Amino acid sequence: MIDREFIDFQAVVAGDYSLERELGRGGMGIVYLAREVQLDRLVAIKVLPEALAARPEIRERFMREARMAASLSHPHIVPIYRVGEAKGFVFFAMAYVNGETLGDRLRARGPLPPAVATRMMREVAWALSYAHGRGIVHRDIKPDNILIEAETGRSLVSDFGIARGAEETALSDPGRVMGTAHFMSPEQASSEPLDGRSDFYSLGVVGYLALSGKLPFDAPNVPALLIKQVSEEAPPVASVAPTLPRGLAVVIDRCLRKSPSDRYASGEELAESLDSASTPTRAKLPLALRVWAQGQDPLRPLYLAWSGVFTMGLISEISTAFAVHSRGSDWPVVLAFDLLPLIPITLFHARKTYQALSAGYALRDLRTALATWQQERREELTFDFDQVESRWARVMRVSTYLLVGAVGGFFFAGVPHTLVGKIALAAAFGGSIVAVTASNAFGVRLISKQFRPRLVGAVRSWIWNSRLGEWAAKLLTPKNRKPIAELEYRPTEMALSVAAADLYAALPKAYRDDLPDLPDVVARLEAHAAAARARIDELDALMAMGGNDRSRSSPAATIAARDAAKRELGESVAALEAVRLDLLRLHGGAVDLRPITTVLDAARELGDQLDRLADAKREADDIVSPPLAFELSPRTPA
Repeated sequence: MIDREFIDFQAVVAGDYSLERELGRGGMGIVYLAREVQLDRLVAIKVLPEALAARPEIRERFMREARMAASLSHPHIVPIYRVGEAKGFVFFAMAYVNGETLGDRLRARGPLPPAVATRMMREVAWALSYAHGRGIVHRDIKPDNILIEAETGRSLVSDFGIARGAEETALSDPGRVMGTAHFMSPEQASSEPLDGRSDFYSLGVVGYLALSGKLPFDAPNVPALLIKQVSEEAPPVASVAPTLPRGLAVVIDRCLRKSPSDRYASGEELAESLDSASTPTRAKLPLALRVWAQGQDPLRPLYLAWSGVFTMGLISEISTAFAVHSRGSDWPVVLAFDLLPLIPITLFHARKTYQALSAGYALRDLRTALATWQQERREELTFDFDQVESRWARVMRVSTYLLVGAVGGFFFAGVPHTLVGKIALAAAFGGSIVAVTASNAFGVRLISKQFRPRLVGAVRSWIWNSRLGEWAAKLLTPKNRKPIAELEYRPTEMALSVAAADLYAALPKAYRDDLPDLPDVVARLEAHAAAARARIDELDALMAMGGNDRSRSSPAATIAARDAAKRELGESVAALEAVRLDLLRLHGGAVDLRPITTVLDAARELGDQLDRLADAKREADDIVSPPLAFELSPRTPA
């Protein structure tokens, strides 16, 4: 039913706003979905009902929320468009976020995956950092005050109803504890002075609930709950979510420390810790991309055996043709049969690629998934090659080489016609098959560790990173593919690059013509950020094992290198973020290209600096540790 307040308020704002439906209501007002008539856009209007508007303290509190929120302009804070009063109604219009609150999502679908929760907390931390920098403490961070945008998964902070500015003191609300008890910091529960670290405690509780489905504290009534918040230590989040990545658990637990000085000092520090604690990219790969990257045709051994047989025949045909100078050789036919397995193998991978692209992914996602799989396989091979090889394994490898070489020699010299020759060929051929099979079963390394890791996915990597891959992806992408709900597995730099590319492609042609090199600048920044992130992961793993890098530098130098890589990553991501925000402003109606031109000039200069740094680092690495053709372990004479 349409209530009287809806009708009365519609009558008041008729001509300016057309109300569509109620979105929700709470202790401080009703929120309606409306259409702004002049601009023909959807907005959300928060209205203080007449009964509450008649009470001066509530009216002032409502107006304070509107003024504070209107003073904030940040991508992760719901923007306020207008504050108004008319015929007893007090209201403000804000951007309509097509999505749901985090609270609704948790109630409907349960805990979030670690990557999704990490992104949510990081974006809220950015928003809080911005508000704290303007002297505003939110004081009511909870799932119902965090909106999740459906199209992008972006998190936005709303409801500054009890926020307090820096100029206010605890005397503003004498004797009152304001906030939501389950998410309230100890100092807030004790009515002590607050700063931004109180919001970080609340965000820690939100993360705890989002990841585990449980609250750190609960009690049958509010006073008992507040006593727990003040006096008891929160149980570690890992105790209720044991599969949580350790780094993320450490961040949550630090947010929930009782003393504000033990928590994060700023939103930037919290966001950086969340970024460092993010689940590695390979653990974030969605199922469809994981299946695509790991897909191996089950008939591949049969195809290899087929090609092996015809390769021997091809060698024989070619050697015979050269020996007798024959022009009527059948080697083209044999070659065709040799390459025949490429057809079913190509069709197999085309089908797998179509499945991944149908799920909503793009060529960029396929390349990332393939690179991740290659890295995993190389790590596995490194572990395997580091194992001590027994003498019998070396003997088996040499025997395999000799037998396969003997078969090749027989075919190259010509298939023997004598009985002894045929028996020798059959013995060598059968022995080589047995030797290869046994070597594979016992893990004998037939290819050296200098070359085997380089061969992992080499052909697929070459294909999908070439023009051929672009053509194949375009051919196999269905026209009506379903959208992807979440792409949190993407590294930050890739997500920003994809967003910038999409925003650039959607600009009018005149704007694109004025910004022709924007895609190249974005691609360079993404490449630098990805390289810096890989370097950080490499150094983190090295430090975790207690070692130093290959230049045999000191631990302090390794830490300094890691810090330098983190700075490169931060600068590259910040530049990408600046480009994306200026593109968003162009889509939001800005017509002046000077801001984005300035940002592009700065990004281009940053890219040049990073190029020079990378070149210098490569030169230094080559001087300190030149590449070796072979890695030998010298023995000390007895």
